[in-house]
Amino acid sequence: MGEPRVLVVGAGLAGVLLARRLRDAGAEAVLVGPHGGGPAGGHADATAASGGLVRAFEPDPAARALATASLAELRDDPALAAAAGWRATGSLYLLDAVDAGAAAGVAGAEVLTRDEVSRRFGFDRLPDGTVGVWERRAGHLDPDRLRRSVLRGLDRTETTPVARLGDGAVDLRDGRRLTGDLVVVAAGAWTPGLLRAAGLPNTLRTKHIQYAHHRTGRADLPCFVDETSGLYGRPAGPGRVLLGLPSDRWDVDPPAPAPDSGLAARVRAVAARRLPGLDPRPDGPPVSAADCYSDPPGLALRAVAGAVHTFTGGSGGAAKTVLAASRLAATALLNSRSAIRVPHG
Repeated sequence: MGEPRVLVVGAGLAGVLLARRLRDAGAEAVLVGPHGGGPAGGHADATAASGGLVRAFEPDPAARALATASLAELRDDPALAAAAGWRATGSLYLLDAVDAGAAAGVAGAEVLTRDEVSRRFGFDRLPDGTVGVWERRAGHLDPDRLRRSVLRGLDRTETTPVARLGDGAVDLRDGRRLTGDLVVVAAGAWTPGLLRAAGLPNTLRTKHIQYAHHRTGRADLPCFVDETSGLYGRPAGPGRVLLGLPSDRWDVDPPAPAPDSGLAARVRAVAARRLPGLDPRPDGPPVSAADCYSDPPGLALRAVAGAVHTFTGGSGGAAKTVLAASRLAATALLNSRSAIRVPHG
C-alpha cells in the first residue's frame, strides 16, 4: 500500500512546513488555501503578524523539547536560517525562581539573578525572586519570509478558497471537491470556524494578538519575555523595538480584529516601568491579528474525527516550535496507514 494522500488546509507556516515534511518523506501532500492569508483569502494571518521569537527555554517540558530541537535545526542549517531571515540576538526569559530549574537542561543557557538582569539588560522594578534565563544563541526569524521560501518548493498547491470540510474531502469555493486519505486543518484562527461549519468536534478558540513598534535609543535589547508583567519584545531594526502584551479578547473574528487602544496604552505603561529610557510612543499603527489557542497550548497534530486532524493551536508562539512540531506531525500521519480508506479524485 502506498503512502497516503494528505490534504493540508491552510497555507500559514505550520501548513506549508507540514506539506514539505510530508512531501520529503514520499507522501502526496496537497496544500489547500490562499497563500499568504486565511482559507477565505485576502486577510493577514498569524504567520504574517508573528514576531518570530525563537528560543530553547520553555517552562513546559514538552514545549521545551520541541523548541530546543527547532532552534538546533535552524542553527545547523545555513540555508534554512537564510530562508527564515534568522537573527541571533539572544533571548531573555524572566520568571519566578521556582520555575527556572528547567533551564539547567538547555544547552548554553545562563540563569541570572534579578540584580544581574537589571545590570546587564536595564530592566527595572522586577519583583523579588525574579530570575532571568539568558540564551545567547537564541533570537528571532521572519515567519512570513520562511513561509514564502517553503512555498516556492512545493509543487502540489491549490489556491482556491475552502468552502467546507468533509471526512477525507475538501470542497472549494468554485464547486470542486478534493479527496484524500487524510485531511489536516492547519488554518490557524480559521480552524475553529471550519470545524464548526462541518459539524466536527472543536476544542480550539481564537484570540486577539497585538503588538506595536516603538522607538528606542538602545542597541543592546535582546528578544525577551517577561512573565512577571506579560511584556514581550524583540529588536525590530535600527532604533526600533517590537513590544506587546497578551490580549484578553477571546473568540475574535479572524479576518480583521480591530486594534485594542486600551491594550496599546497598557503596553506603553508597562514598558515605561520595565524599560527606563524607552520612548513609549508607538512608531506606526499596531499590528492586530488573531491566532488559534488550545488547552494545553502548543502546536501539535490532534485527531478530530474520522480522517480529519488539526495542526494548529500554537497560541501565539508557534514560530519557536514549528520546525520540530511539523516533523513529528508528518511522522505521525505517515504512521496512520489504517486511516487510508477513500479513493483519490
